[in-house]
Amino acid sequence: MHNKHIRQNFARKLVFLLCLLLIALCAGTSGYMLIEGWSLLDSLFMTVVTLSTIGYGETHHLSTAGQVFTIILIVSGTGVVGYGLSSLTLMLFQGDLPNYLKRRKMEKIIARISGHIILCGLSRTGMYSLNEIERSGRQIVVIEKDEAQLVKLEGRDIPYIVGDASADNNLLAAGVNQAQAIITCLSSDAENAFVVVTAKSLNPSIFAVSKSESESARKKLTSVGCDKVVIPSMLGGMTMASTVLRPEALHFFEILRSHYNNSFRAELLSAGAEWEGRTLGEFSAQQTVSMVVIALEHPDGLVEFDPANDALLHEGTAIMAVSNG
Repeated sequence: MHNKHIRQNFARKLVFLLCLLLIALCAGTSGYMLIEGWSLLDSLFMTVVTLSTIGYGETHHLSTAGQVFTIILIVSGTGVVGYGLSSLTLMLFQGDLPNYLKRRKMEKIIARISGHIILCGLSRTGMYSLNEIERSGRQIVVIEKDEAQLVKLEGRDIPYIVGDASADNNLLAAGVNQAQAIITCLSSDAENAFVVVTAKSLNPSIFAVSKSESESARKKLTSVGCDKVVIPSMLGGMTMASTVLRPEALHFFEILRSHYNNSFRAELLSAGAEWEGRTLGEFSAQQTVSMVVIALEHPDGLVEFDPANDALLHEGTAIMAVSNG
């Protein structure tokens, strides 16, 4: 929809500028034909020479009325031509056309990817999420309706959609049908809930994560289908308390983050149907990175801390691990 608007706007401006130039040519040509009685070709030639300021000289000797008309044509006509050419140059190199071509390029990029993450909103929380996802190497598409916020993406090769994240056409343009997850970091809980409902209606299997401002809003977001709700103020408070109560543990993780900023991460993996009845050791051996498994959460709710390599997995078992890679 945004691309369609850009294309229509560019076409309207182009037609307007061409009409201005055509009116100037027609006015000049008609004036010389009526005042001087010249032929169509001679009048058109004199008009083009005058408006272009080339200065080839008069086609024929001008009468007094013709000289006055030429002065008027130079003053008004060259201004119109100058405005038209400068506007056209801006459109071609700095305006709608470059934006249209850029949007077309992004659409092609988004059409080729799948299993990506859609991020809605470039708030402070959204930017932290964006940085973390980008560090992980996962593909991401951003939806942001405030074009001023998109300055934050300058110099970063991240495709984005300008528009309302709750609109079907914008989510479809972001590849919601092929996306693995969607993260909503909009300014209000109502907006986040609306985005989740819309995304789930378009792709029921998408994993939805939303920001919330309160516990009551968290319950509402969960009730409309949000898979995971995060309350930033709660997480911040817990972190500050942990800094006082468990400084050693927090310091340990901070050291890991500083030494392995681009590789260290905590992960929650899920065992598929093919791992039913197989061991944790087999699962770890097939991973491309080294990892330490902290706990297993089985489908029946049983949590197994510090599991041994011979611990049996089941379909849907959650594997909580710390990896470096």
